[in-house]
Amino acid sequence: MTDLAGKREAETPADEDGIDERDERPGQAPEGSANFRIATYNVHSCVGIDAKFSPARIADVIRQLDCAVVGLQEVGWHHRGEIGLDQFEYLSRATGLAAHAGPTKHHERAHYGNALLTNLPIRDLRHIDLSVGSREPRGAIDADIEIAGRLVRVIVAHLGLDPWERNTQIGRILHAVEDGGRIPTVFLGDLNEWRGRSPRIRRLHHTFPDCAAPRSFHVRMPALRLDRIFVTDELLLSSFDVVRTPLTRRASDHLPVRATIALRQ
Repeated sequence: MTDLAGKREAETPADEDGIDERDERPGQAPEGSANFRIATYNVHSCVGIDAKFSPARIADVIRQLDCAVVGLQEVGWHHRGEIGLDQFEYLSRATGLAAHAGPTKHHERAHYGNALLTNLPIRDLRHIDLSVGSREPRGAIDADIEIAGRLVRVIVAHLGLDPWERNTQIGRILHAVEDGGRIPTVFLGDLNEWRGRSPRIRRLHHTFPDCAAPRSFHVRMPALRLDRIFVTDELLLSSFDVVRTPLTRRASDHLPVRATIALRQ
């Protein structure tokens, strides 16, 4: 029954609001176009579903993704892992990608948050404060990356657990995008949105008309579309998938979501 349901869903196109509920989009970037591969991955502080702390396993996943840009959530120093181990530095060294840290928690037992991994030239790097009241501190990494001689803006975020909190955070992200002018933009991360047609997702689609949102959580039985990759009109989301392998099913409680994105001529 599950396989048949997945097959039916894979054949379902985007609806009139541009919400695509497939678990993958096969395809290739247009011939001659500048394109890049990008992924979002909540690494759960490098603790797998077997309760094993293994940054090496997460590094293996990242290398196998074979992406030029990777956005991570729940990475850093944290009480779930080894105290004092700088996961930003470790993953950079183990993957060969430069790690740009965006921690949101700073205290003796927790210094962690988001990360952007890439070896592409970063022309500007900013941080967006997404903290709301007394809720868990949140934030986003906001980077201008040079790809084939053009700037592409990449925003990596991890949103909160309450709908009202996420609505405020999405408002801040949209405001930052609007203030940045017309630049091709990718917004990705763990949105903690399990309702695909929620008002917050629909709000995002006014600015980001296309989105990769396969079922990525929980790895034992993926049912929720928490991890998403959005693009503005200047970009073409050529293909996407959720990466299911024996390794990704153990390394974290989320599966990575990967996409190929082309710059429109």
